[in-house]
Amino acid sequence: MKPTTLPLFCGVATAAMSAAGLSHWWSVREFIAALDAGAPVSIPSVPVERPAPAAQPVVSKPVAAVAAVAKNPKPTAPPAAGQEQFYETLISRMESLQNQNRDLLDQLAETNRDVMKLEFRVDTHSESFRPLPVTEDRPFTSLESELGVLPPRAEPVDLPDHE
Repeated sequence: MKPTTLPLFCGVATAAMSAAGLSHWWSVREFIAALDAGAPVSIPSVPVERPAPAAQPVVSKPVAAVAAVAKNPKPTAPPAAGQEQFYETLISRMESLQNQNRDLLDQLAETNRDVMKLEFRVDTHSESFRPLPVTEDRPFTSLESELGVLPPRAEPVDLPDHE
């Protein structure tokens, strides 16, 4: 890489960022000038939901109905019979999954309670209890006399001197 490549790259990047900033500043300046002149300017509007007056009672709607209203505020045509049946089966399946999920959570809670109550006890007076045999009469065995998993260590080799 040549020593002039890095400064050249930084200069090009700085020029590009300056051009983007200048373009944005110019478009905002023209937009403000058009608003001051009274020219019609299309502004993207964001729908604002106004709260209901306190005098009217609040009626809760099912979640599916709220979602349907949010997606299609004014339906133009009634849904087809096939579509309506599809949504009804979809809602019934969702309700069955919700019930199954609730049942599984209840089963899990019961299992957790059972595990928390579980205790291990050793009955030392039972005939089936047999402690491990431990004797003090075992002879001492050193690690050097027995062969272990690894092969024995090799004998050191003396190398001749080169003097």
